[in-house]
Amino acid sequence: MVPSQFENELTVQTHTEAGTMNEFHAAYEAAVEDVRAELGDTHPLWIDGEAVETDETFTVRNPGDADQVVGEFAAGDETNVDAAVAAASTAFDEWKATSIEERTTIFRDAADRIADRKYEIAAMMAFENGKNRNEAMAEVDEAIDFLRYYSHELEKSDGYGGDVREPTPGQRCVSDLQPYGVFGIVAPFNFPFAILVGMTTGALITGNTAVVKPASTTPLVAHTFFDILQEAGLPDGVANLVTGGGRDVGQPMIEHENVAGFAFTGSRRVGLKIQETFDELDKRGPVIAELGGKNPVIVSDEADISKAVSGVKYGAFSFSGQKCSATSRVYVHEDVAEEFTEQLIEETKGLAVGQPETQETVVSPLIDEGAIERYDDICESAAADGTVECGGSHVERSDLPEGRYVEPTVVTGLSHDHALATDEHFLPFVTVHPVSDLDEAITKSNDSDYALCAGLFTEDDAEVDTWFDRIEAGMCYVNREQSATTGALVEAQPFGGWKYSGTTGKFAGGPWYLQQFMRQQTRTVVGDIGEP
Repeated sequence: MVPSQFENELTVQTHTEAGTMNEFHAAYEAAVEDVRAELGDTHPLWIDGEAVETDETFTVRNPGDADQVVGEFAAGDETNVDAAVAAASTAFDEWKATSIEERTTIFRDAADRIADRKYEIAAMMAFENGKNRNEAMAEVDEAIDFLRYYSHELEKSDGYGGDVREPTPGQRCVSDLQPYGVFGIVAPFNFPFAILVGMTTGALITGNTAVVKPASTTPLVAHTFFDILQEAGLPDGVANLVTGGGRDVGQPMIEHENVAGFAFTGSRRVGLKIQETFDELDKRGPVIAELGGKNPVIVSDEADISKAVSGVKYGAFSFSGQKCSATSRVYVHEDVAEEFTEQLIEETKGLAVGQPETQETVVSPLIDEGAIERYDDICESAAADGTVECGGSHVERSDLPEGRYVEPTVVTGLSHDHALATDEHFLPFVTVHPVSDLDEAITKSNDSDYALCAGLFTEDDAEVDTWFDRIEAGMCYVNREQSATTGALVEAQPFGGWKYSGTTGKFAGGPWYLQQFMRQQTRTVVGDIGEP
C-alpha cells in the first residue's frame, strides 16, 4: 500500500512550533554525554555481513578538540575493495529479484530506527565533523526523509515497470527499468550521514548492490548506518563498507571492472576524474555526481535589507561555510550596498564561534589542517587585493580547546573575476560586490562554471519573475532569510545543480533521482508463450 503522502521529518521545527525546545536541547545534551563516553573504539570494515580487521588503521580526531579521539578505523586497500565488490556481485542477482515491497520494508524500517536514534547520531557529528545541534539534527532528518521518500517513489511507480502493450496483433511489449549491478559510493565529510544515506539508498532500493566509502574524516556515522541496515534486515553482501583513503580505497573502486556505476559527492576535480576514468575504461554505467558550487546572492535596491543580511549571514557562515550550497558571493545594488555591507559586518561579528555541542554556536571548527591552510591563504590574498571588512584570523580563546576555529570573513573591493570570487573555498568566506542594476547582477551571477544554488532578495514581483527566467542554477531561493542558499528539504527542494555543479541534472530527493540508478529495457514476446 503506497502512503498517501510523504511528510518531512522536521524535528527542530516541530519542537519550535510546540514550544518544547527545552526538551530538544535536553535530549541532545544527554546524547552528547552518552556519545562522548563511547568514543575511542576501534571499527573494522564491513564486507559480506562480516567484520574485517586490517593491519593498518587510521585515527579520527575531533576537529574542535585535537586531544579527543573519535575512533580508530580500519584502513582498507585494493584487496579489501576486491573482496567487497565480489560480495556485492554475488549478492546482486538475489537482491535484484527481491520484491519492491520487501526492499522498501527494509528501508522504511531503517528510517524508523534512525528516528529512534536521531539525537545520538546528531551528537556524533558534533565530535566527528563539528556540526552544531540544529544543523546536525536537520541532517539526520534529511537522511530519514531520503529513506522514506525513495521508498514512497519506488512503490508509487511500481519499480518503474511499464504496462504491457500490444501494438500489433500477437506482439506483447513492455518497457521498464532494471538495475545496473554494483555501485561505488563515495560520500563527503560535510554531510557524512544524509548524503551517504541518500546515495546508498538510491543505489540499493532500485536493486543494485554497493561498496561504500565514507570520507576519511567522518567514518563513524557511516558505521552507524550500516549497523542500522543490518538490524533492518538488509541481506549480507548487498552493502559493504570499506573505510580508508582515496588512493587506497576510492581509486580501486573507480577502476574496478565489476563496478558498474558510481555515485559521488565532492570536489569538481575528483568528480570529473571519476567520469574521465569511466570513459577511459569504456564503462557504460552512470556517474551520478554533485560537484560543488559558487553560490551567488543578489540584493536588489527593492530588498528588505534585514532579511538579506540574515540570509547571507547564515548562508555563508553556518557550519563555517563547509557546504557546497554555502553563499559565497553577493551582488548588491550600489544604492543599498553601504547599508547592506555595514549591517552584514556588524551581524557577522556577533556570530558565535565555538564548540559545536554548545547551544549558541553557529560557526563551527574547520574539518582538517588543509582547510586551515586554505583559509590562511585566501585571507592573505584578500588583504592584498581587497579589503577584509571582518574576520581573517584564527580564534584562540581560553574557553576553547585546541581546535580549528576561525573567524567568519567578509571581503569587499575584489573584482568579479578575481579568483577569490570565482573559486569554491568551502570556508566561512564571502565576497560582496556592488552592481548598478538587476541585469548586471544576473549576468555576473551566471558568469561561473558552477550553477548549484542562487538567492535573490527583493520585494518587487517583476524582479522575481525576471530572475527566475534568467538565473542559471539548479536551486533558486527568493527572500529566504533563514539561509539564502542552504537548507533544502527532500521532495520540496530537490538538491542538485547545473553546469559543473553536477553530472546528470537530476536531483537528490526529487522524482527523477532513482531512475538514474537503472537502465531501460524493452521486452517483446510474439505469440502466446511467456510474459514480456
